[in-house]
Amino acid sequence: MTTVLAGMLAACGGSSNPDTQLLASAEVVTQALSPSKAPGANFNLAPFTLQLPTGSSGKVDTVSGASLAGGYTNQYYFYTDSSDGAMVMMDPTQGWTTSGSKHPRTELRENAIWNTQGINKLNATVAVTKVPNNTAIAQIFQGTGPSKPLCELQVTSGGAVKLFLEDTNQGGSGKTYTITSVPLGTRFNYELSLTGSTITVTVNGTVKAFTMDSSFNGGSFYFKAGNYDQSAVSGPPLTTPGTVVKFYALTLTHQ
Repeated sequence: MTTVLAGMLAACGGSSNPDTQLLASAEVVTQALSPSKAPGANFNLAPFTLQLPTGSSGKVDTVSGASLAGGYTNQYYFYTDSSDGAMVMMDPTQGWTTSGSKHPRTELRENAIWNTQGINKLNATVAVTKVPNNTAIAQIFQGTGPSKPLCELQVTSGGAVKLFLEDTNQGGSGKTYTITSVPLGTRFNYELSLTGSTITVTVNGTVKAFTMDSSFNGGSFYFKAGNYDQSAVSGPPLTTPGTVVKFYALTLTHQ
């Protein structure tokens, strides 16, 4: 089993090397976070690249895992909460978008891609404190084939936690399923996993399973975690808070 623990190891002085840091399970472990440290000192962000709503249309600014681990922060979009140490990702109502997207994002993209033969999990503890409509806090994205997601875990302004699942690997058509509801501003745990053709979503103990369309079979994928506001629009980036997501733990598991 290879487990990357993103969050808590640096705060506890433990090793963040995925070759030496193994867990008995994929459950999120709660540890203290330091409000005085950059996100990369509280979390092991080396396995990710950060995508920002700045840069230019179709070519957004990105931050490497090495730079994140080295203490990168952005006063508007990516920083540590000074009261509780959470990793804050702010997505403005207007910002530059990646190629093929209508919406800006502040989002961590997993660097590795993987097939579905093993067990692949993304676990997190989050709180969505501000959202105009709905935002994606986690995705499973195609690493090969069309540049489209398989699914998105979304939170609405009413606190509903939903899974959007694409009908085909070409994107553009999908269905939305309600998992549960959580009041805005309240911390909750989620797990998004893919094994074989089965997508499993767990939110605060509520478990629901889905089958991916056969058009995705044989593909490779990667996880994304962050703040991808589905109502934000493309344009010169604003710095006033649009949607705010706070992460208290983040774990990748591949085995």
